[in-house]
Amino acid sequence: MNRKVMCHSASYIKRKAKSISKEEGIIYARALDKSAVLCGYHNWEHFVNSIKADDSSSLLKNSQSNTMNPYRKLLVAAVNKLLSEKRISLDANNKKYSDAGYLITKLFGHTTVIIWADIGFEELSISVWWKYDHSLHPHANLTGSLRENFTSGKPLGKRQHYKKFVGVILCGWLERKEGKYVQREMNRTYKIYSRRGEKEELERIMDPVPLGFKSEGNFHR
Repeated sequence: MNRKVMCHSASYIKRKAKSISKEEGIIYARALDKSAVLCGYHNWEHFVNSIKADDSSSLLKNSQSNTMNPYRKLLVAAVNKLLSEKRISLDANNKKYSDAGYLITKLFGHTTVIIWADIGFEELSISVWWKYDHSLHPHANLTGSLRENFTSGKPLGKRQHYKKFVGVILCGWLERKEGKYVQREMNRTYKIYSRRGEKEELERIMDPVPLGFKSEGNFHR
């Protein structure tokens, strides 16, 4: 049965899993779990169980939701990925996890850099560089402080060069003290850069389902 649940159909997840298995050289079962995570699930079993449980009309309605800000989809998917890879925790007091770091992975089928940092008050800044191509980055192979080291919210170099190697650059904040949610921007956008056509592509992607947190909440100064 080819039913869309939360993000994509089962056939889509399986198709992406085959690509992941080939690209990363991992067994299909592991790739299937990773593909399901990209669509907002804990793993493939979670996706299957969601299908079995979607007989209620309310869940079916939510599964077809596509009302999230297109750029917020990237932030939610990025937080999901960091949680599933055990890079961060929703519990700020959990000292098992690093206060800062970066992960090069895939979101919605495209190579993505996710950078996180503890900014105090139990908040994490989350930066996302979507559709990133390191080989085309002017600072990829430089030396010293000129070499890209993924410690800033945006790439090194001039903005005019972004379009050559990245599709979208944005930054948001994950609240963990007053609640568990991605903060809402206040009279400004968290979008740093978006290449022509990328917003429209994000709009067509179904809303990712947050794993244990809310997709939007109050902004804290």
